[in-house]
Amino acid sequence: MAYISSCEILAQNLVPTQIIPSGPQNPFLVQGYFVQMSLVSGNSVNFNLIFNETTDFTQGLGQRALQAQMIDAKGNVGIYSQFFASTGRGFLGQTIFAGQTLIYGVQCIPGLVGADLDATLLPQAGTGWRGTVRLEGAPSGSIIATATQRLVYYTGPNPLKDSVITASVYGVPAASGTLI
Repeated sequence: MAYISSCEILAQNLVPTQIIPSGPQNPFLVQGYFVQMSLVSGNSVNFNLIFNETTDFTQGLGQRALQAQMIDAKGNVGIYSQFFASTGRGFLGQTIFAGQTLIYGVQCIPGLVGADLDATLLPQAGTGWRGTVRLEGAPSGSIIATATQRLVYYTGPNPLKDSVITASVYGVPAASGTLI
């Protein structure tokens, strides 16, 4: 077992709505966690990518607002519906082959909850989850894993109908050293 990094998945206003005066634009942020994985050596490796979140993705909008996806070696994006299928939250029973790069992502999309979403439906002007991500089953040194946070800022709390203001991507510091 190897820890990859911490993770943070958000859907919230940039500044809590209770403390900002009326007038200034207060963008709504959707932040997802993505990890790019490449096989360095060997023919293939089977692994699990496990998300250990503090509240098991139950607070705020909860699991119904999360979307897990995988981008395969050919660049095809697919929804991964088995993320919550067992007590091991994550991408389970995955296989990567030599020379492949796969990308796994989890993000909160408020519009997935069904009805038109407005800020009054979001607890404390937002929802979010934090925790760690670990890799199980892969031999040490066989996979390179690069984690990123991807952020999109919207004019309002519904990504399905509000306009995009800007977007950014940044690398997440990787876990290193001995974990006890």
